[in-house]
Amino acid sequence: MMTSTFPALFAANLGPVAQAVRRLRWLMLLAALLALGLGAALALQLPWLLLLQALATLALLNLAMWRWPLSPRRQLALGLFSDVLVLSEVLAFSGGAANPLASLYLPPVLLAALLLPPRQAWLLALSSLGGYALLFGWHLPWPLAGDDAAYAFRLHLVGMWLTFAMSVLLLTGFVSSLARQLAQREAALAQAREAQLRDEQLVALGVQAAGTAHSLSTPLNTLTLLCDELCAGTTDDAALQSDLQLMRQQLALCREALVQLKAGAESRPSPQPIGDALAQQLQGWQATRPGVRLQRDGLLHGGPPMAPDPRFWPALFNLLNNAAEAGGGEVELDAAIVTGQLQLRIRNRRGRLSAEQLARAGLAPLDSDKPAGLGLGVMLSHVTLSHLGGELRLENDAAGGVCATLRLPLEGDA
Repeated sequence: MMTSTFPALFAANLGPVAQAVRRLRWLMLLAALLALGLGAALALQLPWLLLLQALATLALLNLAMWRWPLSPRRQLALGLFSDVLVLSEVLAFSGGAANPLASLYLPPVLLAALLLPPRQAWLLALSSLGGYALLFGWHLPWPLAGDDAAYAFRLHLVGMWLTFAMSVLLLTGFVSSLARQLAQREAALAQAREAQLRDEQLVALGVQAAGTAHSLSTPLNTLTLLCDELCAGTTDDAALQSDLQLMRQQLALCREALVQLKAGAESRPSPQPIGDALAQQLQGWQATRPGVRLQRDGLLHGGPPMAPDPRFWPALFNLLNNAAEAGGGEVELDAAIVTGQLQLRIRNRRGRLSAEQLARAGLAPLDSDKPAGLGLGVMLSHVTLSHLGGELRLENDAAGGVCATLRLPLEGDA
C-alpha cells in the first residue's frame, strides 16, 4: 500500500522531496566524519585518505546536484545510486561484509521503493545486493590493531547498535515527514473536492435560476397590469390604495431583480465609505421587507472606502432574510473593521441550531423550518464569501438565538 501511494502522491511535486534527501545526505556525511573521528580515537587501522576521498566525492556530487538543471526525479535516482556506490567503497576499505555498517544499504533501498519508479527501484535493490555480495571477497582487512578477539566482538556489537540507531532515526524521520506531507495533500484534495461540489451545485442553481427568471417575466407583467387596474378602480378607498401601492413597489423590485439576473454580473461600483454603502444597500433591502425591524450598530456612516463585489450584497441579504424569519421580524446588525476586514455580525434572538446543522453550515443545504424554505441561503452565502476571500461562521449566541459572522477583506477592493 505504501509503495504504491507515495510515488503517486509525489509524482507531480518531487522538488521538496529531492531537497529533503539532499539535506539528509549532508547529515549522513557529517555522521560519517564523526564515525571516522571515533575510529581514530579507538586506534583503528584505516586507509584514511581513501575513505576521505569517498566521502568528499559524495559531498561534491551532492553540491553539484543543487546546481545541475536536472529534474527532481533524476536527482533522486542519481543521489541514491551514488549513496550505494560510496557506501560499498567505504565498506570495502573497512572490513567488507564484516563491517556492521553494511546494514546502511537498507535506507537507500527503502527510499527508492517509496520515491522512484519500479524499474529504478529494482535496479537499485539489485545493485545493493550485488555490492554486498562482492564485499565478501573484495575488501581490506577488518581495521583492528592487535589480536584481541573479545575486543573485536565488542566493537562489532557497538557498530551494529550504531547502525541500527542511524537506520531508525533516518527512516522514522524521513518517512514521518512523507506521511505528514501525504496527510496535508489529502486534506487539500478533500477541500478541493468540497469546493468543486459546491461549485457544481451553484452552476446547477444558476441554470435553474435563468430558466425561472424567464418564466416569471410574464406573470409579473400580468400582476403589474392588474395592480394598475385595481388602483384606477378603487380611488375612493385610501387603505386599499396604500396596499396596492405597496404591492406595486414589491412587483417593481421583483422586475428589477430579474433584470439584474438576466444581465449577469453587475459592473463594480466606485469605492465609497463602507458605512454609506451599507446604509444604501440596507435601505433597498428594507423596502422589500417592510415588516422587519432592523437594529444597526457601528459604521452607521463613513468608514474606509471600499467597493465590495456586487455578489457580496445578495450573500448578506440571504443571511438577513434568514435572521428576520427566524427571529420573528427583529434583526440586529453590528458592523466593524477588524484587522483589515469588514466584520458584520447578524443576530436573531430566537431559536438555536443543532450541532449537526452547525457542522454542515455552508457545506450543504440546511434543513429549513420556514414555509417553502429550501435551506440554500446559508450555503450560497458561504460559497460566495469564500470566492471573495472572506468567510462565514454560524454559532449559537450565549444570550439566545443565532449569530452569523461575515468577514470580507478590505484590501484589494474585495
